[in-house]
Amino acid sequence: MSDHVELPKPPPASAEEIPVLDLSPMLAGDDTTALAKQLRQACQGIGFFYVKGHGISDDLLDATFEASRRFFAGPLEARMKIHKDRFHRGYLPIGTTRYPGKAPDLKDSFDIGVDLSLDHPDVVAGLPLHGPNQWPDLDGFRAPVETYFQAVRDCGLRLLKLFAQSLKVEKDFFTRHYENPTILMRLLHYPPQSEALEEGSIGAYPHSDYGVMTLLAQDPSGGLELQKLDGSWIGAPYIPGTLVANIGDLMARWTNDVYRSNLHRVVNRLGTERYSIPFFFNPNHYALVECIPSCAAPDRPRLYPPVEAGEYVADKI
Repeated sequence: MSDHVELPKPPPASAEEIPVLDLSPMLAGDDTTALAKQLRQACQGIGFFYVKGHGISDDLLDATFEASRRFFAGPLEARMKIHKDRFHRGYLPIGTTRYPGKAPDLKDSFDIGVDLSLDHPDVVAGLPLHGPNQWPDLDGFRAPVETYFQAVRDCGLRLLKLFAQSLKVEKDFFTRHYENPTILMRLLHYPPQSEALEEGSIGAYPHSDYGVMTLLAQDPSGGLELQKLDGSWIGAPYIPGTLVANIGDLMARWTNDVYRSNLHRVVNRLGTERYSIPFFFNPNHYALVECIPSCAAPDRPRLYPPVEAGEYVADKI
């Protein structure tokens, strides 16, 4: 199969379409009123924004990407030794992820989450997405990946406080649901388009994310594309020193669609290997997600019934 992609390449997004939010005031303990307003505007629009000043070092990010590249460059047999298990940890080979009636996604992945022992009460209870991580037998892999996981987790908790401020609810409205969260981090590898298994296969078919928020590190090859309100598409180019953030379905449900969970896709158009690291920032399993009262009104009725966060995400996965 050739590198040709039937989908036309969209134009790159402008700064107005996908804004860049500087989180430095949060780290410095300064006033974040203006930042919260920027966040609200982004979430009411396309539902995506970049973040800089997030406190995650370039060296750590580079080390994590290098670990990912070495993992996916190794023998398939080695990766299959840690095939994704019942806890949703481990390796998932190319061609596994497929939306009903569509060609499989052209990607493979490695997932980790909060590392829980087999005797942890939530693991014993059989809660979905709770359990121990699996690790490849690869020198220098686990340390940077675990360190990056914790750094993004810390960044996400800060962002949740900013979300609360933007919605004018209590500061801990979201963070109080993250004592034992079902967050998952995924190392993703997208082969060149020429390696597609079926006609119509692309890196990731258009979808919205299931959880509250996603924080994505992408490499310079880009490939992330977002759908605008008018149905057209734009590219989310790589911007050095930033992460791409977007809200998911649970945040849309919490805010009664005041904040939008938007469709996006991945198309690797460059004929090279592409790597990215999404971090799916989902709350505790038992977190009850129901409409924030201020997000409903007589002319904006409640759109969704309450759901238990963990069951909702597990059912989608």
